[in-house]
Amino acid sequence: MINELGNIFLSISATLSLCMFGIIFLKNRLASDTRLLLCRNFSYITSVLIAISFFVLAYAFLTDDFSLRYVANNSNINLESIYKFSAVWGAHEGSILLWVFVMSVWCSLIAIFSKSMPKAIVADMLSIMGLLLLFFLIFILFSSNPFDRIFPIPSNGRDLNPLLQDPGLIIHPPMLYIGYVGTSVPFVFAIAILLNEKIKIEWISWLRKWVISSWMFLTVGISLGSWWAYHELGWGGWWFWDPVENASFMPWLAITALLHSLIVSEKRGIFINWSILLSILTFSLSLLGTFLVRSGILVSVHAFANDPERGLYILLFLTIIIGSSLTLYFLKSKSLIFYKEYSVSSKEFLLLLNNLFLTITTFAILIGTLYPLVTSSLNLGKISVGAPYFNFIFAALTLPIVFLMSPAIFSSWSKSNYKRLVKKLGFILFYSIIIAYVFLNIYYDSDIFIVCLAIALAIFTILSSVLKIYQVSKISDGKKIIQKICNIPSSSLSNLLSHIGIGVLIIGITVSNYYSIHKEIVMNKNSEITIKDVSIKFVDVQTKLSRNYSSQVGVFDAYQDNNYFISFFPEKRTYNIQKNIMTEAAIDSNLFRDIYVALGENIGIDSWVVRIYYKPYIQFLWYGVGLMILGGLFGIFGRNKIVKKLTNVT
Repeated sequence: MINELGNIFLSISATLSLCMFGIIFLKNRLASDTRLLLCRNFSYITSVLIAISFFVLAYAFLTDDFSLRYVANNSNINLESIYKFSAVWGAHEGSILLWVFVMSVWCSLIAIFSKSMPKAIVADMLSIMGLLLLFFLIFILFSSNPFDRIFPIPSNGRDLNPLLQDPGLIIHPPMLYIGYVGTSVPFVFAIAILLNEKIKIEWISWLRKWVISSWMFLTVGISLGSWWAYHELGWGGWWFWDPVENASFMPWLAITALLHSLIVSEKRGIFINWSILLSILTFSLSLLGTFLVRSGILVSVHAFANDPERGLYILLFLTIIIGSSLTLYFLKSKSLIFYKEYSVSSKEFLLLLNNLFLTITTFAILIGTLYPLVTSSLNLGKISVGAPYFNFIFAALTLPIVFLMSPAIFSSWSKSNYKRLVKKLGFILFYSIIIAYVFLNIYYDSDIFIVCLAIALAIFTILSSVLKIYQVSKISDGKKIIQKICNIPSSSLSNLLSHIGIGVLIIGITVSNYYSIHKEIVMNKNSEITIKDVSIKFVDVQTKLSRNYSSQVGVFDAYQDNNYFISFFPEKRTYNIQKNIMTEAAIDSNLFRDIYVALGENIGIDSWVVRIYYKPYIQFLWYGVGLMILGGLFGIFGRNKIVKKLTNVT
């Protein structure tokens, strides 16, 4: 009976969402106070009901209730409890329920944290959120219901996809979904602004924190997915330009452009119509990602469903949302255009160039992702657009973005002193090139132009940001360095930390991609291989039994300067139910490198294929992301009181 509650509460939530959306048509009959009160109450009740449905499904997993088809297909008696809970969103039906749950939470947060906004605007925003909720709830109830029953009831389930039996499943999808769904906030804001044909600068300030929140969760979600792929699949990589990977990356690029556009809109009152358009496009790209994952038109380890009917439903909604939103934009956006003069040396112009390159990059990736799908659908032949295209496009379009970061940091609004700007940045760029050249020639005996350029621009960004932090902190009243940093305006500190993070990230990507060492060989017991300055000895292969899988565990001892320093235990797992074979890599990490060992195929008695990677500076990827997240936190919460308390303690 408890499972029926999930269905009932979802049905009630759909009804309330319809009512919430319907309130937008009563603008001329109800006062703004009344409309807002109704929308807020509907949003709170809907959030609670959807939350109950979500946890009812989680309870079904934890209690091995195989009367539900979704549980029977994605769980097993012997599955660990933590994976039983995360299996709730491990397949299509549950992932949509998670999506709806997250969207209802975002809706309630808008209702709670919108006291500074006009009541009419907030009421319209909540009404539009009601429409979005209604779409996904109908999708769940009629096409993707996780509470569907199965008969006869099986005694055991088919088990969760072995690829998903990893800690990455616990946090990666929720973080990514929070970011995905968070793009709905600027979308509903944009639609509400267009409907009311008015906007004030203080409203932009309110929106910016919501956009930062969504950007931050998208950043965390994408980086966790890369970390998961790096550790789980045994291929030594972290990004494959998979269509579904691209589908998550495109909204990130768009919302990054939106963030920079909002800065100009908030500070100068211009680019407002462009910010509105980017808000629409960002959410549209999130919906496109949902369509790609669930349409069945592509093959991917990330794909959730292969039912064309589901994909058609999402495509129809995507078409309606994008079409109606863009139509409304082109009809109403002229009233939001404000003109102010600025020079080509101003911060406005540099941020405009930033937006231009980010937008072009987004659509270049979009074309590369969709083109093979379009040609295949039209029977024009199968065309593969792979990593070479995306790597070239990404490098060609993002390196100018990185170059523009430093001038944007030191430029002024309206007009900058061009000569002073060039003089200051010229010295920083010169030293950045020298540092990059010396670094590459000393440590890697290589000076590949594109590598040297990327590293130099990354260092250029880092040094410029650090110098700006030093200059701003120098004029603050604090005496201690941490106090001075804490006194920097939070928006500036947020931007600078994020830029430093991007610089660190680029160093990690560039060095690890160009100077990684990869060896794939057949090893016998007691054989050795040397990679870089590390000798790795194949000791043994042992058998390990777990609750729902058995594994072959390789034992490898590593020596440096003839001294033992660590053992590696890579696994080859065979899962009991689905009989899938999964590779679990063993990785030793320090600040400047990873040693990565993966066990391949058994090709004879005591003979195994072994993949070993030496990946320099790959940890800089995660350090860079960490700095970006820290910047995002400063952008949302301002100067953290906890940091100040720590400062007082020190």
